[in-house]
Amino acid sequence: MMEELPKIGQIYSKIRSINKIDNLEDINNYLENKEYQVYAITLSGISFGEFNNYQFNLIEDLNELDRIEELRIFDKERELHIWRQSDGKGGSVLKGRLRIDNIDKNDSELSYYRDAEQLLFGNKPEPFKEGFTFLKEDRGFGVIVPDSLLSELKGNPRLYLCTRNYLEEWDNGQLSYCDSRFISIKGGD
Repeated sequence: MMEELPKIGQIYSKIRSINKIDNLEDINNYLENKEYQVYAITLSGISFGEFNNYQFNLIEDLNELDRIEELRIFDKERELHIWRQSDGKGGSVLKGRLRIDNIDKNDSELSYYRDAEQLLFGNKPEPFKEGFTFLKEDRGFGVIVPDSLLSELKGNPRLYLCTRNYLEEWDNGQLSYCDSRFISIKGGD
């Protein structure tokens, strides 16, 4: 029996480009004071964490922006995506994009989307550092997650990264992927 393809939905969405992020306070200006999940690529590795009350909870201290290569701060309604880009002068600058869904249609554009789930490495929890667990595979691969995500496992040792993939309509009427954002991390069913 064939699995049913994911449905294409419609949602009102707003995008804001960010030309430069100079400090951690700049990040706070784009987010509401609530709980978010975080995906971080730094000079020392890749990890998941949390952003609460304008504070990061990651395995690595992010007080200095020079360690960030890519950062996604997200929840079900919004994502602040930050990445490092060359400044053309031998240095680099942090740029970003804020995408917010389900907002007033007078202040946004109608977008097509398709949600997806990506299986994360790791099915055997091992304590890593206070507040964090290493979900490890037999082959040694794994992912470090905050302990708060362990409640998502519910007997199934797998976590999934939920993404929203946006589509735009070309002149010929064909839909093509144009953007994506992280929505949540959830346990397997």
